[in-house]
Amino acid sequence: MDSRALASADRRLQAFLADKVALLGRTERRQWAEVYVRGLLMEGQRKSIEPIAARVGETDGQGLQQFVNQSPWAWEPLQEVLAVQMMDRLLPEAVLIVDETSFPKQGAHSVGVARQYCGALGKTANCQVAVSVHLGTDSGCVPLSWELYLPAEWTDDAQRRKEVGIPDEIRYRTKNELALQALDRILGWGIGHRVVLADSGYGNSFDFREALCQRGLPYCVQVEPTTKAWTHSPDQGPPPRTRGPGRPRKRAPIEELPRSSRAGRDRALAAGWELADGSLARRQPWCPPFALCTLRGLARPSLDGAPQASRSRDRPLDRVARGSCQPDEVLAG
Repeated sequence: MDSRALASADRRLQAFLADKVALLGRTERRQWAEVYVRGLLMEGQRKSIEPIAARVGETDGQGLQQFVNQSPWAWEPLQEVLAVQMMDRLLPEAVLIVDETSFPKQGAHSVGVARQYCGALGKTANCQVAVSVHLGTDSGCVPLSWELYLPAEWTDDAQRRKEVGIPDEIRYRTKNELALQALDRILGWGIGHRVVLADSGYGNSFDFREALCQRGLPYCVQVEPTTKAWTHSPDQGPPPRTRGPGRPRKRAPIEELPRSSRAGRDRALAAGWELADGSLARRQPWCPPFALCTLRGLARPSLDGAPQASRSRDRPLDRVARGSCQPDEVLAG
């Protein structure tokens, strides 16, 4: 957005920011918040303090620097106001999307920067990563809540924490924990229990899927093809006794153990395509074929090594396999 376009939208921008900057308290905070937002909206690849100050014509770059780096204000109420406003403007069929946003970096001084997977580049690289939850519809999505992921090399280093001002109460949290905390905030804002979507970075975790069940959140998550699940309600009793001599069986026979989701998908594909409503799938570009079958999630092994069904086994998980035979599957609960 150039300066002319920004000037033409000034009235709308002022109306949008009015109730948000009011939450920041002091007058100078509200002033610098408006300057910062204007600088982010204007053209320019670099979004650091000096380039932003130059774009908006501010000579006091130190004041903007202090607002961004040192000014103490609670960010949660601001996210809540934004989330409620976006919810009012989107359709009630919106879903919650757990995702990550990465920021490639060159140096080593930005908070949370580390060599880790960078989605923006599609490879492992030096970057920051933020865990976010978006409200999505068929036409688009908007972020509701987000938080910077701090690797252990940052949270466990007292010197680095002191240099960048990481609060003492901030401890190491996995990305799954950050996502669940964001969902808890959103539920507290009255957004409602909506379907949660996530890729395999979150869907592979049984603990994450179980936590969604405990919160009453239906989900549809991507999992690796090696993920195992039951195609029927498993027998939780002891394994059947074997005939003949020998010690009693401690584990179920191998033919009764759950198959990988890839094996279930292959069987479904061999049986023919069928849409979720039961009608025959037509390979139309706007409607890719899916095969639908019911699975029940598998928890971690028990102490004796035998697999156990999910504690939420009374809630069957529907796995949807894409017809394009992608390397990942989808679990829905």
